[in-house]
Amino acid sequence: MSATPGYRPSSPGRPSGRPGVARTRVRLVGASQATAYRAVLADVGGRVFTEPPWHEPYGFARTVAVRMLIDRHQPGFVLALALESEGEGEGGQVCGFAYGHLASRLAAWAGQPGTDDFTLKEMAVLPEMRGRGTGAALHDALLTAARGGPRWLATHPAATAALDLYRKRGWRTVAYRPERAMTPLIMRKAHG
Repeated sequence: MSATPGYRPSSPGRPSGRPGVARTRVRLVGASQATAYRAVLADVGGRVFTEPPWHEPYGFARTVAVRMLIDRHQPGFVLALALESEGEGEGGQVCGFAYGHLASRLAAWAGQPGTDDFTLKEMAVLPEMRGRGTGAALHDALLTAARGGPRWLATHPAATAALDLYRKRGWRTVAYRPERAMTPLIMRKAHG
């Protein structure tokens, strides 16, 4: 098993917020600490991105961890981890993540190039933890910690739960790039 801090093999989720049962909280991690979470991000990605609408092969779905390791060198990198834990301690099982950084190609691809933009690069929540506000908590924590101006992301047009979350939080579709098979919708949100 991995020596990843705060990692245990995943198990079916439990409702959060009641005494004696698991609670979900978000922890922000900087670039220097992100390497320690490589294995858990690969595991979560392997479970999430093999499902519809992505249907990625398992090995490819796990490469989200490799992309994170590369992206952690970008300016303004932030990693948010959703941790499910039994008590108030620091440990807990990682049940989701989101990360991003300043300046990506999305603004240019949408025909709105900028220099101070923040891109939400990846977000994933384990299937058994969905519908509990985990994705919203990750999203909000990441964007609150992010520096920069406008926010950008790319997603799949059939990722209905994610699209619903993004739209409720002020994201608007600004471009459709069908040549980007896995993430053809480009969305933008004003800073703030």
